[in-house]
Amino acid sequence: MPTDLIAGRYRVEHPVGRGGMGTVWLCHDTMLGRDVAAKQVGTLPGESVPDSARAFREARSSAALNHRNVVSVFDIVEEAGRIWLVMEYVPSRTLGEMVAADGALPPHRVAAIGAQIADGLAAAHALGTIHRDVKPGNILVSEGDLAKIGDFGIARNAGDAQLTSAGLVTGTPAYMAPELARGDDAGAAADVWALGATLYTAVEGTTPYPEQRNPIAMLQTIASQLPPRPRRAADLTGPITRMMDQDPAARWTMEDAAHALRRLARDMAAPLEPGTTVVAPTRTAPATPTAPGPAAASSAASTTSGTSGPARPGSPAGAAAGSAGPSPDRDPGPRDRRRLVPVLLALGLLGLAGTGYALVTVDEDGSPAAAPEKSPPASAPSSAPSPSPSRSSAPDRPPRSQVDPASAKERFVRSYFATVPGDTDTGWSKLAPRMQAVGRGPYEDFWSGVSAVRTDRVAAESGSPAVEVSLTYTFDNGRVVAEDQLITLQRSGGEYLIADDQVLSSRTVS
Repeated sequence: MPTDLIAGRYRVEHPVGRGGMGTVWLCHDTMLGRDVAAKQVGTLPGESVPDSARAFREARSSAALNHRNVVSVFDIVEEAGRIWLVMEYVPSRTLGEMVAADGALPPHRVAAIGAQIADGLAAAHALGTIHRDVKPGNILVSEGDLAKIGDFGIARNAGDAQLTSAGLVTGTPAYMAPELARGDDAGAAADVWALGATLYTAVEGTTPYPEQRNPIAMLQTIASQLPPRPRRAADLTGPITRMMDQDPAARWTMEDAAHALRRLARDMAAPLEPGTTVVAPTRTAPATPTAPGPAAASSAASTTSGTSGPARPGSPAGAAAGSAGPSPDRDPGPRDRRRLVPVLLALGLLGLAGTGYALVTVDEDGSPAAAPEKSPPASAPSSAPSPSPSRSSAPDRPPRSQVDPASAKERFVRSYFATVPGDTDTGWSKLAPRMQAVGRGPYEDFWSGVSAVRTDRVAAESGSPAVEVSLTYTFDNGRVVAEDQLITLQRSGGEYLIADDQVLSSRTVS
């Protein structure tokens, strides 16, 4: 039990948890009149007294982030030879406590929590900080499923080792990446693995690898065996698999993970609006899977050094705010090709093959409307009556015979990208409600980092809501990124809105 008053200011109430490097106490800040959490810094294996340099490093690492998904650090004090970190108090349960009490969580909820934690960790990685102990017990989830990552107690510093000279593990073995289990240094990719393993645990109700009493045996298992494929994860299976790739160079960056998880959570939480047409370009699914190209592997490899990858624009909705690295929408190779739900839905319902686009219209109850009956071949005339008009002829979207010309859609897309980033209010108004569901904050965060965007090519076809666009983004940090997107438009009140987008390719120019 600590003293009743820390530093003459923080009145100690009671313990609220234990982090990797110390017990956490609820305290009351008598100066500012607010509750805070104070953590007494503990010792690492081999230490006889707390390492003050490590404590100050944790304080600096956390305080510099100032991110809504990272527990804030307010102060660091020394009292009677003890070092205390004074932090934001978050009334919450840890993700580990939630799984222990409630069992496996729904995939859409896990995706939403994971996206927030990935955002916070991506911000840490951008500052060169590697957490090194991402696990369910270090993720706090408060009311409304606001998630925060805490306990940067063993955050990476140059020269830190993963194993002490005595062979003791710093970190949690069940969530340590294969490269760490083999004795390599911690890079940003190790945090990505750990978050993937954490999401696996949350959605499956159990860790990817069975717990073992001997931590060294656990590390040997992780280093030599592939993680089992999730069974309950549904559409979250792909992101978890990419985050837990055995090869850190092929693994997603944390920015990639944040982008993919955010979009997945949005799609799970916001069903398609009635009358929305989703475009599935059949040409994006080649018959023979291919591995990622050298450029993608090179970009992903930068995560192992703890440096941030290229800034990645992501989407008109700003869903990849401040993201970096190879696009999560690129072809992931034979292990786990990206699963585009619209493609599967379109092909399953309409049975289309070959080239062109598959169109799926969503009914009023959120389910796909019935596909129109197939017309008989021209060589076999039929006297059967014509089918009744489908929902694709609803007033909000004109029938094919009256569809706007391709030039009108191209002008709209050019106008949108000419508007942002200078006028995000107008840009936001050009997004459909489903795109806006991701939130105004991420949208503003993304465009605030873009100094200019150039529209290099826009291609649309009459009769299809799909528009292909090639863009060049210039970011405030000087990076230039070229990106190809497939944008889906919908009509609302006689005007176009951006209903969906897909990143087809992304590459760093300079």
